Amino acid sequence: MKNVENNRLSVTVDPQVITEVKNRIEEINTLLPFLTGLTKNERVTLPKINRSNKVFVEDALDSMRKNGDILPNFISVEEVEKDYALFNELKSLALDVEELSRKVSDTRMLAGSEAFTTSLLAYKMFGVAANSGVAGAEALYTRLKERFNSTAIQTTDTSVENQTDQNDQSTDSTTDGQSSATAS
Repeated sequence: MKNVENNRLSVTVDPQVITEVKNRIEEINTLLPFLTGLTKNERVTLPKINRSNKVFVEDALDSMRKNGDILPNFISVEEVEKDYALFNELKSLALDVEELSRKVSDTRMLAGSEAFTTSLLAYKMFGVAANSGVAGAEALYTRLKERFNSTAIQTTDTSVENQTDQNDQSTDSTTDGQSSATAS
């Protein structure tokens, strides 16, 4: 959006950089082959550790260590220790990855917004030019007007961009499922 006053981005990314970033993401996936995807239902229904029950888990784990002879054989203190350690180890990674993901999403949203806003401005200018009788402007304006009206352009959270993101995520969840099967 270089030609408009509020230009926050003016960046091109070398395709080799995108390829390198994708390779490094794949490298991370290779380093952590146990990472798994959850279904929407699992994300909602699985019991989760939070600030208020974290101390409970720590106390219960300490009690299990000290009083393992009271527990039945099917409760493995070692497995609980491994799960809790993994939970804590992944916390810092999750924070870093979430921050990176947010920055990528926000930058993508801003770039799309700038492209869309400038496109709207150009559309209006073609309309002004067409109304002023500028040669060739009427054809441009008419073509863009048809596209503009037929796509029911939206500027809220229900935009075409978000629908594309949802499609991307459904593809990602399929990939997650494949990763899960591969890791097990």
